[in-house]
Amino acid sequence: MITVQREDVKRKLRLSGTAYDSDIDALIDEMVPAIRYAIDPVYLQSPDPDLLALLNLGALELVAGEMSATLWREVGAWVGFRLGWLQITPAYFPPNPLDPSGLKAQGYARLAPYLRRNARLQFIVRQPRDSEEEA
Repeated sequence: MITVQREDVKRKLRLSGTAYDSDIDALIDEMVPAIRYAIDPVYLQSPDPDLLALLNLGALELVAGEMSATLWREVGAWVGFRLGWLQITPAYFPPNPLDPSGLKAQGYARLAPYLRRNARLQFIVRQPRDSEEEA
């Protein structure tokens, strides 16, 4: 059985307090059933506790990565300001705003060998190249 706990997501993201508890709970409720469905039932029914721990860790990373992306999309998270000579800018702009922490990619890579044949947990958006546009 795949389980993800709110406290584990908060620990992964170094969040404290209760401000995001309902958001994390909603993500867990949305994502865990989809993740569970995507994993081949043979692995879910395995008696090996280490395999189940690995599957739970992958699911945790996917949920925490999605929460990280949600935090990155919050209004003001990536906006700077200037007051006279003082300028405040975001610490960095992630190479992939859809996965700023890299946890989603890490969780997907961890779960990939155990997924059903046609399961898709991560979609990659590609921009068409000039040669593809002409074709």
